[in-house]
Amino acid sequence: MVYASKQRQVFGKLLVCLFLIIMVLIWLTPVIMMLVVSLMPPDQRAPGLGGLLINKVSLFNYRMVFNDAPVIRYFRNSLIITVPSVFLVVAFASLAAFAFSRLNFFAKEFWYYLLMLTLMLPLPTLIIPIFQINKSLHIYNHYLGLILPYTALGIPFAIVILRSFFSQFPKDIEDAARLDGCSPVGILWRIILPVSWPPLSVVIIWQFMISWNEFFLAMVTIESNDIKPLTLVPLIYSGQFMARPGAMFAILTLITVPIVVVYLFMQRYFVSTATGGALKG
Repeated sequence: MVYASKQRQVFGKLLVCLFLIIMVLIWLTPVIMMLVVSLMPPDQRAPGLGGLLINKVSLFNYRMVFNDAPVIRYFRNSLIITVPSVFLVVAFASLAAFAFSRLNFFAKEFWYYLLMLTLMLPLPTLIIPIFQINKSLHIYNHYLGLILPYTALGIPFAIVILRSFFSQFPKDIEDAARLDGCSPVGILWRIILPVSWPPLSVVIIWQFMISWNEFFLAMVTIESNDIKPLTLVPLIYSGQFMARPGAMFAILTLITVPIVVVYLFMQRYFVSTATGGALKG
């Protein structure tokens, strides 16, 4: 009976692994197709076997992209827009999440749920209001015209993630720090944030991905080629008949690479940090 039970457990684990492998392959198929088409040689009009086979690997499309457009400048512009928005979201969301989770003030729950209502608003419905605000603040066709909206739109989600973690932080550690004369800001900066890398990594990756990949607001807000982000470059190659799909997918691959790099760098912080040991001794 014990042997049969172990067999069933092993068989169940194999089924779960097989299911996960199939789901991963399905999810990765568009990514693989993007990479394959970007490496397609110029003499091949379309990849075979459903977009997964090419005659040979060629870097022609990447050379074309770098020759046709100042990709380095667009890449720099995306970094100038994305990095400050991530920093501002982490800074302001940390302070707000700490206030909502640890402090008492008037109508705290009301303000929290009112803030959460903004998560229900899709970005396309906000394009025109943001455009008008940028015009009135004279930040249209400026980096700030994207940095500030991205920050404002990213803060509510970050507050939800961080507030959940801060609420579970041991109260005894906070009380001990307060007895030692630590201020609320000091408790946040010196005690809570150093052990909050798991939720902070989620916020950083999510905000980086959203700010880096956003297209509609960037298209409406930015006119000058000098400050256009990288996400607007595929418009050059997406004509009516998509005559150069390899070049467009090469740009899309270049857009994807920084997100993968940030995720690989931050994934080490997904492991939850144990805070219970801080009370021992």
